[in-house]
Parts: sequence; structure tokens; C-alpha cells
Amino acid sequence: MRYKKAQYDGIAKDFCRVIRGRRSQRQLSVRLGYGTNVAFGWESGRRFPTLPTLLRVAAYNGVDVHRALSDFVRQESALGVDVAVSDPALTAAFFQILKGGLSNAEIGSRIGRSASQVSRFMAGTSQPRLPDVLAIVDATTDRLLDFLALFVPPSLLPSVARDFRVLEERRRIATELPWSHAVLRVLELASYAALPCHDDAWVAARLGLPDDEVRVCLEALSRAGLVRWHEGRYEATAETVDMTRGPAEPRQRLKAHWLDVAARRQLRGAPGLYSYNLVSVARRDLERLRALHVRYFHELRQIVSDSREPDCVALVAMQLFELGA
Repeated sequence: MRYKKAQYDGIAKDFCRVIRGRRSQRQLSVRLGYGTNVAFGWESGRRFPTLPTLLRVAAYNGVDVHRALSDFVRQESALGVDVAVSDPALTAAFFQILKGGLSNAEIGSRIGRSASQVSRFMAGTSQPRLPDVLAIVDATTDRLLDFLALFVPPSLLPSVARDFRVLEERRRIATELPWSHAVLRVLELASYAALPCHDDAWVAARLGLPDDEVRVCLEALSRAGLVRWHEGRYEATAETVDMTRGPAEPRQRLKAHWLDVAARRQLRGAPGLYSYNLVSVARRDLERLRALHVRYFHELRQIVSDSREPDCVALVAMQLFELGA
């Protein structure tokens, strides 16, 4: 979900309080080199830290800041470990990656700032306050809760704790009932919308599933707020679930499920593209292949995002790894 502009101050206040940990406000202020109790100002909402200051606090708490930010943007080499966490160059690089193909004007319209302000944020010549940082992350990734989780447990932040519980439940459903999201995709088809009313058997036939499995998936999707009943049929809500985050083991199981689906289809000769390529390559070029792999994934997602009136559900299975590693 994306938050409203007025909510970021409240999230920022909660965040500053929790990231302080067991230190007193004054102890943290002194540790950061301030002569006044700035932590009190942050937690009361009278003022807010910039991202470099926040990253310093996170580093004091034992967070590997470079690794955390790199994992979040999925680019290991873009945020060099030789750049200090308090260096504006680090946050500028982070913002540039978040920006992606968005224009400064587009980001500005989403966060309520001018294009020139956003331009300065992106260049590192001006440091946004924490609420603006949160708004930028939210506007460019829709993964604000995952960003907060890099530094503190979101469950400890009253302003987002409920949303985090909902996100965890949705991710649990995706991993425990992997076909649920395939069912969700069927509900987005134009042909489903054209049905006179919902039909479990029709959905099941599109996926090759038993009717009762479709029913179980729909009940779980309804409880999680990912679908709703409207005028005789289900419709998907605007909510999405990013399954690239969360605990590693459930995500690995989910990936293995869909790889297994692809393998079983290939073994029975079902239509589709099933290809592989075994190569010997310099490790530096393997890194180039990884980057190409990521670019392909993002371009694929953009095509899907731009697609109108979908009439089929497809599985794209992608693998790239070094044998023996």
C-alpha cells in the first residue's frame, strides 16, 4: 500500500523512537555530536533527521548499512562499502537507484514536492528530512514497510504495525498456497469479467486445478483483502504482494514450487518455451549476465504493467547460477 502525505510524519516519529533503542534521547543526541537534545525534537515531530544521520544511528545499532541498502535495491556494486554511511554521496546513489526511469516531476507529484526539490534530493545537494525520505521510498518502490524493516521491526511502530501484520499474512498465504496468486491473476482476465457470475470450475479449468483448491485459495485471498465480492463475482483489489522480501526459506519454497510446475509441464510436452544454455564464461562477464537478467526481469514487469485487457495467465521461470557454487 502507499501512504498519504500526512502519515509520513507519524511514521517518522515512531521510527525515531524505536531506532533510538535503550539509549535516552540525550544520550543519542550526544553520541551524534549534538549540543542539544535533537532526539526529543525528532520524536515529538518538531524536526526530523536526514537520511545520512539516520544511517549513522543504524550503524551505531549494528546494522550493516551498505549491505541493507544494497539488498533493498538488489544491486550489490552500486553502493560501495568505501563510502561512509554519513556521506551524502551514499544517499544520492541510493535515491538514483530508487528513481529508476521516473522523472523528477513524477516523483515530485507523488510526494508533494517540486521537481526542482526532487532534483536536488537526487543529486545529493539537498538532504530531505526523514518524512520525505519515507515518501520517496514509498513512491518509487511501494515497499516502505520493507525499508523500515532494514532498521527496526515494523511491528514496533504503532503507525504501521497493523499494515505489517497484513503484509506478513499475505506473504504467508502466497507461500503456503502458491496457486492462490495464479487464481488472483485469473480474476484479472477480461474473460472472467465477462462471465454472468463467478464459477469456481471456470477458474479451475483455466489453471488445471481441482475446483476445491480454487475455493480454498479464494477464501484465503478474501480473508487477506486481496479480493472482494462484487456484483456476483470476485475482483482483485489494488493491493499487491511483493514476494521478494520476507524470510528466505518460504520464498525459496515458493520459487521451487513454480520451477517444479514448469518442469512437470516440460516433461509432459505441454506448449511453452523451455530452454537452457550451459556456458563457460569469465566471472566478470557472469556479472554482466546477472545484470542483463535483472534488466530483463524489470522490462518484463513493465510490459505486464502496461498490458491492457489481459486474456491469459502465464508463468515466466528464470534461472541463472554458477554450477558448483
